[in-house]
Amino acid sequence: MYNNSIVSLQKRLLAIFLLIISIFFVLIVRIFTLQVIKSDWLRAKAASQWTRDLPINAKRGSILDCNGAKLAESYSTYDVYVRASMVNEPVKVAQLLSKTIGLDYEDTFKKVTNVMVSESLIKLQVENSVAQKLIDSNLKGIMLSENSKRFYPYGDLLTQVLGFTTIDNVGQAGVELYADKYLQGIKGYALEESDVNGVKIDNTLSTYIPSVDGCDVKLTIDVNIQKIVENALKVLCEEQKPKTATAIVMNPNSGEIVAMSSKPSFNLNEPPRDNVQNLLSTVKNLSIVDVYEPGSTFKVLTTATAIEEKVTTPNEGFYDPGYRIVDGEKIKCWKLIGHGQQTMTDGLCNSCNSVFVDLALRLGTDKMYEYFKKYGFGSPLGVDFSGEAGGILMNKDNVKRVDLARMGFGQAIAVSPIQLISSICSVLNGGKLYKPYFISEVSSSTGDLVARNTPEVLNNTISESTSATIREMMERVVTKSNAINAFIPGYRVSGKTGVLPIYYTVENNNKTHILLICVFFIVNF
Repeated sequence: MYNNSIVSLQKRLLAIFLLIISIFFVLIVRIFTLQVIKSDWLRAKAASQWTRDLPINAKRGSILDCNGAKLAESYSTYDVYVRASMVNEPVKVAQLLSKTIGLDYEDTFKKVTNVMVSESLIKLQVENSVAQKLIDSNLKGIMLSENSKRFYPYGDLLTQVLGFTTIDNVGQAGVELYADKYLQGIKGYALEESDVNGVKIDNTLSTYIPSVDGCDVKLTIDVNIQKIVENALKVLCEEQKPKTATAIVMNPNSGEIVAMSSKPSFNLNEPPRDNVQNLLSTVKNLSIVDVYEPGSTFKVLTTATAIEEKVTTPNEGFYDPGYRIVDGEKIKCWKLIGHGQQTMTDGLCNSCNSVFVDLALRLGTDKMYEYFKKYGFGSPLGVDFSGEAGGILMNKDNVKRVDLARMGFGQAIAVSPIQLISSICSVLNGGKLYKPYFISEVSSSTGDLVARNTPEVLNNTISESTSATIREMMERVVTKSNAINAFIPGYRVSGKTGVLPIYYTVENNNKTHILLICVFFIVNF
């Protein structure tokens, strides 16, 4: 009996001892968790409770043309906040804010008196004159944080290329969207210690974390050439009244996009945000995101391919009665009575469908598709812009002879304007298909180079000798059409007419670079 009592006591003591050990173990684990594992989180949590912060927005970087002219820039504005815990004259503060900024008094008064919120946003991006009136009032509780607002000096110039930003300075379209990671910069903060009610504690340490301004982005665009293109499209739209009109100017020796425009457009300083459907359709860059059947201008590529593959020569004779019969189907030339007897060069000048039906059938489906790939059709070229279309090609195995015949003069195939001008440039510059690009270089706010684009050859399309032949043939297109306004003293001018686009190139024998510029127009009626 005595021994049983001792054993029972020992068991109780052991149980108590183990319980105490368990409690201490749990406490040690908890302390370790709080002091080590969650220390950073707790420290940040505590700091958020005894400090108040105002954001310091970074100034968005500028967008420049190739000569340094500012196409998009930011100027200083202020965001207005109210700290209800510091307000001692709520009626005066609410009246001042509602009257000066143009806000509803009742809504403003609720924010001014809502002590449950540390800071309430009153208005983003107020002008300096408005901010100065708030400062001069000397009313407590009104806080200002420096911000910036986007400004486009040229208004509706380059609408689809530049794009625009949200009111928070976040890129929404165009280069503003594509280069947003460079342009936006890094936000800063102003921190100050406060009591439980959010009132600043005097004689305490304040912390200032400065913002880092965004980078400047320099484009390949030349604003002077852009103005010429915009004016040309404006005149065209006034006279012909098309649904849309698009133009591209490209340097064929680099892939640099010198100018690009689409109409209709809008003033980038006043985007039509109240009509989202109109905004989205108008800001769409048709040169890059849309595809279409290129038509007669595609004949330049068929000619280059045929001469490169030696299935024709510039002086070969063709007869056009006004049509060709392919697999029982009649394919008409645009000139119904036909062009009669003509050479290959005449066929290009006359834009004779029958000639290009013959060339496509001579080349065959495999060879045509081999060159489609060389010219960059069927997949995006990789231009530095969001939403690039890849074009549409029929499955090669499904192509019939009549489909191939139509491809010879630019039907039964869909390409984007940027693809077509890039491929045309390749057959005129000696056979190099360059990757098209807008962004020349990116530099920090201190002037340090962050990134740079250089010309990149995607494919070799044709030989230099074939390219020289094509330039001569396209020069004949201009001289034969007696396009007097196209002639430039000291330059040889070549081009290709079409139902939709027109190519216009200039060559100067005294220049190292033979082909200086290539222009592309497309109009949709």
